[in-house]
Amino acid sequence: MTDEALAWLESGDDAALLAIFHRHIRYVGELLDELRTGPLSVRDLMEAAATQYDLPWTTLDQARRRVTWLSCMGAVEYRTATLLALTARGEALLAGLVLDGPSEVGLQPLQPVEINEPPPAISDLLTELTPVALESRNQILGYVPRGSGEADVVQALQALVNASSPSIGKAELLAFAEKHFGVSESSFGAILTTLTKSGLIEQTSLNVYEPTPGARAWLETGEPLDLALMFHSRYVFMLEIIPMLREYDRAPDLARAAVDHFGQTRADVAGIRTRLQILRAAGLITERANWRYQATPLGEEVAARFPLQAPRDVTAAGVDHKKVPAGSDDRPGESQVKTAVEIGRDLVRAGTDSDNPIRLEQAAARAFQLLGFEARHIGGGGKTDVLATVDNVDLKPVRIIVDAKSARSGSVNEGAVSFDTLREHQAKHGADYVVLVGPSFDSGRVRARAGKNNVTLITTAELAEVLVRHANSPLSPHHYLGLISGKEDDRRQLDLCWSGAERRINLLAQIVIVLAEEARDTDEITHGALTSDQIYLIVREGGTGSRPHPKDIEAALGLLQHPLVDSVRAVQADRARPVAYHLVDAPALVQAKLATLARALDLLDDGPAS
Repeated sequence: MTDEALAWLESGDDAALLAIFHRHIRYVGELLDELRTGPLSVRDLMEAAATQYDLPWTTLDQARRRVTWLSCMGAVEYRTATLLALTARGEALLAGLVLDGPSEVGLQPLQPVEINEPPPAISDLLTELTPVALESRNQILGYVPRGSGEADVVQALQALVNASSPSIGKAELLAFAEKHFGVSESSFGAILTTLTKSGLIEQTSLNVYEPTPGARAWLETGEPLDLALMFHSRYVFMLEIIPMLREYDRAPDLARAAVDHFGQTRADVAGIRTRLQILRAAGLITERANWRYQATPLGEEVAARFPLQAPRDVTAAGVDHKKVPAGSDDRPGESQVKTAVEIGRDLVRAGTDSDNPIRLEQAAARAFQLLGFEARHIGGGGKTDVLATVDNVDLKPVRIIVDAKSARSGSVNEGAVSFDTLREHQAKHGADYVVLVGPSFDSGRVRARAGKNNVTLITTAELAEVLVRHANSPLSPHHYLGLISGKEDDRRQLDLCWSGAERRINLLAQIVIVLAEEARDTDEITHGALTSDQIYLIVREGGTGSRPHPKDIEAALGLLQHPLVDSVRAVQADRARPVAYHLVDAPALVQAKLATLARALDLLDDGPAS
């Protein structure tokens, strides 16, 4: 028995057992924290595990197991047949947990850090890393098989490269992968692509492969650090992760940093996780808490010694890493983002400009117009500030009145709001919803009275964030009824719609990149084309993250094949093999074609559909 288990038995305190679970098992204390916002179903908890904690479970089993343990501890209980809630005991237990871990774990070396010089074959790769070469490295780190999970990334790569030594035929390597990792023949092409693009093996004759000089040197040393250095020579944002951990310590944040600072075309959380696993195996980083990493002294020394790509400056456009796209003002979509940022800033500033209340009213009207509502500013004594209308999913009109309250203090108190007047305005206009927009709201009676009177409270900062996210990933206007209904389920559904739209947009870009790299580095196995199954294996998140939906892949390929774009051709060598897809245009030309479609709509009325 471990010391912590003995301590729990001696204390007899469930809090000690919960602390053990929380330290060693992901999404235990975090599940309790999710319930602080209100009752949730087990499915809600499973979705939160996927969207917020990178645990893409396909069944409810893991969420139910955690709920069972927490129920036995009295930390959660069912309030209805399906909804779980946090108990007072759960609140007390949660207060004793550190959810994000310490801000930094002390890792001071006892003596100066020494780094063994890499073998000459690997050192030569690093000396070739000029600034231009660093920016030209591959972006997509593809599929690495893990079998049933018994092998980590480094062990799996080592086994595959070792099997290729001194040389191996394609059929023999496929048989090895099938035996040791359970991969199918259709998956093998993606594995071979990863091995060749990583510089681990190379084709020496028809259907024959052998390790590269660098890979042979790595096999001799067996050092994960040498593998990390090889990958750094081949992939963007490898050793660059180490200094970035001072600002971003989780895979999703690092993925966004790669886009913002290192030219990644999309946030590739899967590839970041694979990089983190290699860096951790090499001793360059450590996981200080669940999903949070920091550099080790060895990592700091390695990052200082070898050439890194210099991060570039970006222009922030609002909340949560959203940014204004670089380029000219004529770039499709850029003006929409800039408009969203402008209105959002005006909302926030107008929220505290109580000397000019009409400013917030007008900004609120512009905000709802940008979201696709038919909104007009009315204002004046005894009148509602903004009247907005939108068709719901059944194409039936829904009417909303919006009241805007500015406050110099930054918080709207109860005395500033007449709920009786709001009810009168609602009756006058036959409104379905009432919304109150302000800088923030007193957490006391104003919130309670708003709930009692079915008035939805939206802060100016929250509305500004919605505008920026809408500009980057637009949704149909009826989805934003989830913002103004005041119901948590509706808000959650809005977030799910947004997440789905953003996932599909990112997937489209990812597919273009994957097909472009395959077309550029063609071989006799794929002939520059990939099947949808191979695309799935390459873009899925290393077997540990949320995976693309096959239907979304098919939809993206359908768009790229449509006559209006015509950038992908389907090829089929024979009926026994699945259809493969070949990118016939450069990514820049694909972008230009899609931009042309957007410009074709420039002359249309910007107002909502009638």
